[in-house]
Amino acid sequence: MILDVYITEKAYQQIQSEVRRHPGVETGGMMIGLRTPTALIVTAATGPGPHAEHLPNSIRFDEDYCTRKAKQLEGASTLTRYIGDWHTHPFTKLKPSKVDKRSFTLKSITHYRTPNPLMIITGPEPLIPLQAFLLNRGIVQVTPQLIDLATLRELKKKALST
Repeated sequence: MILDVYITEKAYQQIQSEVRRHPGVETGGMMIGLRTPTALIVTAATGPGPHAEHLPNSIRFDEDYCTRKAKQLEGASTLTRYIGDWHTHPFTKLKPSKVDKRSFTLKSITHYRTPNPLMIITGPEPLIPLQAFLLNRGIVQVTPQLIDLATLRELKKKALST
């Protein structure tokens, strides 16, 4: 089953803020959110950490920072989990590279706390739509939907009732 993907306005703004801080190089971060039986919902996004390495064609996250931040964000609610990563492709297509695919598959075993993790790739400008990919018997492209707080509350209610 392919899950629906939702991203809150807050998480989208967090991603765009980080993109603006690092023009011309890749940046990225973690996505924290919830999983319902039919959806992944991104409620927060981080940067890659203060000791991350930003290059034109790659980003290396500050793993110590990411570990601490994931625990902190997950601790805020029993429903939230580390559900995936996001990163930019400032000069190329918004499709996973071979390195992206390898990293995504490896982190699905070692890092992500959902059976169907999410990868979002975005471009250098806010008007470029996000491209989302789920790991579900291979990497599958999905269309993320931007949601407001009222929609988030409704989705949380559904998650709690199932």
